[in-house]
Amino acid sequence: MKPEQYSQHMLGLMRIVCGLTYLYCSIPTLVQPPVTTDHPAFLIYWASRWVQIFAGALILVGLFTRVAAFILAVNFVVMYPYWYQPDLSWPTTEATGFTLASVVCMYLVTAGAGRWSLDAFRAELASYLGPR
Repeated sequence: MKPEQYSQHMLGLMRIVCGLTYLYCSIPTLVQPPVTTDHPAFLIYWASRWVQIFAGALILVGLFTRVAAFILAVNFVVMYPYWYQPDLSWPTTEATGFTLASVVCMYLVTAGAGRWSLDAFRAELASYLGPR
């Protein structure tokens, strides 16, 4: 048994778990938003959560995975200092979650969606139909 033959399956499984995790962490924050009086920060918070939900859903099904993962990685990089470190002091332990999420997203940008995805289905369908 060669481990290489299962790499695309494991990539697809990792993508599905990551998409579910992003949705699991983002949807409850819309139900109980933070209490703030700073309107621009609250607007950025809501926009960031909707981006996380939309991109997480795209990553979950494997549609436009590279683009969605890149947008999500940029979202995490922007969201952390703006929301959790507004004075831009040294990062706290909260940074590890954002850093890990950004690294996973950048891996999905470079590796793609894997075999169990709508991207793979689109590519297979395009190769089947061929140029006309």
